[in-house]
Amino acid sequence: MIRGGAMAQESTCQMWRRLAVAATVLTVLLWCAGAAWGCAPASRTDGGAVSAGGPNVLVIAATPEPQGAILENVAAPLLEQKGIALEVRMYETYDEANEAVQSGEVDGGYFETTITMEAYNKQHNADLVSVSLIHYEPFGLYSFKYDNLADVPGGARIALPEHRTSLDRALRLLASQGLIELDVGGGVLATIENVSRNPRGFKLAMTSADGVASLMRNADVGALNGNYAIGAGFSVKDDALAWEDPKGTVALAYANALVAKESKAKDPRLQALTEALLSQEAQDYVSTNYRGLVMLNPQAAQAYQRALSDSGAQER
Repeated sequence: MIRGGAMAQESTCQMWRRLAVAATVLTVLLWCAGAAWGCAPASRTDGGAVSAGGPNVLVIAATPEPQGAILENVAAPLLEQKGIALEVRMYETYDEANEAVQSGEVDGGYFETTITMEAYNKQHNADLVSVSLIHYEPFGLYSFKYDNLADVPGGARIALPEHRTSLDRALRLLASQGLIELDVGGGVLATIENVSRNPRGFKLAMTSADGVASLMRNADVGALNGNYAIGAGFSVKDDALAWEDPKGTVALAYANALVAKESKAKDPRLQALTEALLSQEAQDYVSTNYRGLVMLNPQAAQAYQRALSDSGAQER
């Protein structure tokens, strides 16, 4: 009985050893299969830069309007002709989109100005760079209640974006229209504390950039960047009570850029995307769908991009 029990115990041990070996082999096989099916680490594309979606898939972060629409309706078909599949991931805030670019979750982003990008870099010790400038969205004042700025009464509530560079643009626009006065030097982003005079007693209410349009339902006027104005159903040329003067360098200084981590900036797929976004097809699409939105011509974009590279982007 004792010997039989020992044999049974030995047989049981051998069975468990065989199961352990089989499990190890199965694990290896599954890992290899996963690598073959695309579960391996992300592919490298340009001198060691890691691609978020693979060598023939370009993943770009964007805000829905107008960047996301331009990417999906113009850039994607043009890139497909070059054998590149474009995947667009939508984000509601600049910080979320920047985090995705910085972490490598996406290959690049099309949603912000170089000034906003530089502010993010300084705040988060990031290394995002502008691949190319693409378009300019005039900052404007809008209202669901009034058709003219002169009709806005004293004491009216004005909704402003709290994002640093957007707030600066909003306050400077209000000042340019004589609604407030600012005490702020050159090279400094204006804040509420820089409002030196508010003779008509406007109530300045701040919220997130994507929340201004919603706050406007209970306010009298809202200061909106072009993408959020479009999302709220406004047209710069038809609905804005006032907007930035695009003359001089304003359109270039506040141009939306295609951005990426410095290690990915020369990825040939991003260069192909730049060409698509500055193409005549993009110009035609924007002219038809977004009145007042300005697509930069390639010469202006490239010239200003070189200036930025030579001097370094400034916060203002």
